[in-house]
Amino acid sequence: MASISSSTPIPNSGSYGGKGICQIVGYVCLFGFIIDMLILALPPQLGSSEWRLGFVQQFSDRSIILLFGSALILVGSLEKRKLLRQFSTFCLLAGVLFFLLCILAVADSVALQRQAVTTISTQESELQTQIRDAQSNPSAIREDLTAEDLTRASQLLTQQADTLKQNAKTTVFKTAASSVGNLLVMGVGLVGIGRYGLASRRR
Repeated sequence: MASISSSTPIPNSGSYGGKGICQIVGYVCLFGFIIDMLILALPPQLGSSEWRLGFVQQFSDRSIILLFGSALILVGSLEKRKLLRQFSTFCLLAGVLFFLLCILAVADSVALQRQAVTTISTQESELQTQIRDAQSNPSAIREDLTAEDLTRASQLLTQQADTLKQNAKTTVFKTAASSVGNLLVMGVGLVGIGRYGLASRRR
């Protein structure tokens, strides 16, 4: 009896245990990401370009957790054909969503740039108007100020306004470029995971 039991092959359950662990960790990453995004989305301000771009930036920065979790769930679902098909389809749709968010980020960044430039231009115009009024009315000028001082102030104001406009454009562009880059990479990754899952199901 001892020889028979010792010669009986023991099923290798290591792969099944590993896939189970992958699924557990994957689902933890997935639901943790969803909860994190729900918290960041509160309170929602969908009508604000600034809020949308900020949220998309946070979304893209944390999307690596979604990609990592999706890959683990897929690995743990390779032996479950129905779940594999459903989750692979989910990954494909999520990848498409990331591509659409890229378009939204670009549109909002353009809107924010225009808004920032318009605000700076308006403030500059108001100050320039005050300077011109002072130049046209010498009696209103303080004794310690001269017409040359007002001219220099006008020139300095123009230079500062141009610098502020350029800084605003650069800041918004960098934010949008970083977000769009992350979204594109994560979108490609999710689409790749989805396609791999569907291809594995057909084998």
